[in-house]
Amino acid sequence: MRCLVTGNHGYIGYILADELVKAGYEVTGYDYDYFSDNSFGRKDALKSSGRIKQISKDLREIKESDFEGIDAVIHLAALPNDPACDLAPEVTYDINYLATLQAAIAAKRAGVKRFIYASSCSVFGVKGDELINEGDRPSPITAYGLSKMYAENALLQMNSRDFTVTCMRNATCYGVSPRMRFDMVLNNLVGYAYTEGRIRVLSDGTSWRPIVHIEDVAGAYIAALKAPESDISGQIFAVGSENFTVNEIAQIVAEVVPGSEIAHNPNAQKDWRSYRVSFNKMIRVLGYRPKWTAKKGAEELYKAYKEFGLTKENFQNEQFWAGKHFKSMVNERIIDKDFEFTKKRPKG
Repeated sequence: MRCLVTGNHGYIGYILADELVKAGYEVTGYDYDYFSDNSFGRKDALKSSGRIKQISKDLREIKESDFEGIDAVIHLAALPNDPACDLAPEVTYDINYLATLQAAIAAKRAGVKRFIYASSCSVFGVKGDELINEGDRPSPITAYGLSKMYAENALLQMNSRDFTVTCMRNATCYGVSPRMRFDMVLNNLVGYAYTEGRIRVLSDGTSWRPIVHIEDVAGAYIAALKAPESDISGQIFAVGSENFTVNEIAQIVAEVVPGSEIAHNPNAQKDWRSYRVSFNKMIRVLGYRPKWTAKKGAEELYKAYKEFGLTKENFQNEQFWAGKHFKSMVNERIIDKDFEFTKKRPKG
């Protein structure tokens, strides 16, 4: 099967594309390379790069010819989190919603059979302590979450006999990638624990977070590619492994990183984004059971940070924080207010 992966040079994309190549898929990548300066561990994940055909351009420029010969699309490309999206909500709408529909329409016209969309559990918004599933009503409270919900709704309307649409709602990811992100909760807390000895909990820590390792995200997406069309057509799957409060995640980190202690902000506010999510549908229908746990992930991160030589200074490097990275690129006029490159597009 020939797959096109948008956002293949991103945090999840590098791992997913590599796993697809290892699984025998012919992969084409499509990425604007906003994070071309980001380089971290997991160099083994780059071994597949020479076997991936690469398209380097803005998602808003995607067209039917980009999907020539493609059987399935995994659409990851997007402004990736709340801080990045909050910089320019109108650009978020253009990229995460309108350009996503543009990609799906072009793919369908080109004869692509499967379109797997990387959505987010953030569409659930505020749900409290109750365990929820794909059938519960979304209530996003951020521009990022809204953009994902709008895209889901529109894409599912395109589902048909010859164009199978599947939405995968990723939990908050963790794990080591060549395009590392320190703004993900487990990655972040292990980073503070390792570089400062203080596990900084900036909210009151009571909010629930579903989490998942990026290798398990890749495993679930490959399971969806392999699944019978009847099992995934027009379906939504929550992709994750465990649910913890932020305080519980901090406690796991404290058990893994020697000499670290939890430090709460005395003026902390409650983070109203809170949701506990069931992943039973993924396990039951796709047959994929996650392999990673938060503790195992914290141990992987701790080891990788030591090998990388992470310090307080490079931990705060803007390239590893999506919001800070986009803000810096705008301020330095590397990209304009529409998030388009002002100079020659970099090579990822």
